[in-house]
Amino acid sequence: MPEDRALHLVLDKRKRDEDAAFEDWVFCRNQVANFELQIKQVEEFRFNYIGEMENEGRSGLTGTKLLAYQAFIEKLDNIALKQRQELERLKMLTEQKRQFYLKRQVDRKVIEALLEKHRIRRQKEELKREQKLLDEYVVANYTRRRQVQDEINLEAEAL
Repeated sequence: MPEDRALHLVLDKRKRDEDAAFEDWVFCRNQVANFELQIKQVEEFRFNYIGEMENEGRSGLTGTKLLAYQAFIEKLDNIALKQRQELERLKMLTEQKRQFYLKRQVDRKVIEALLEKHRIRRQKEELKREQKLLDEYVVANYTRRRQVQDEINLEAEAL
């Protein structure tokens, strides 16, 4: 029983660790989703900006203005590249957090299984004690009835 108390304390700690690992994993997943959205927005902005440049080009673009468009598009490309690199790093981190969470989950389940094993063992021991008491009662009852029957038989023989 005292060992179960200690195991329950360990189980509580494991649950807290698992919850914290889960929160970290979810946070990273949300970061990945945010970066994917940002990249999509930058790419959409780039696409729209190129469309604007093409429209202006049809009506005539100066060399300076064309260079300005190209420089800005290049900046957008660099931003998207850096965000994709960060996205890959975040995806790897998210997978690490997922693996860590799964390990914490296994740790908790091991303690729960051990507690369940102890509970089943105690239950079996209790059933054995109850069966022993029942057997002792049956034997004592049989012995008492047998003695009474023997006394009746002796009295009957004496008559």
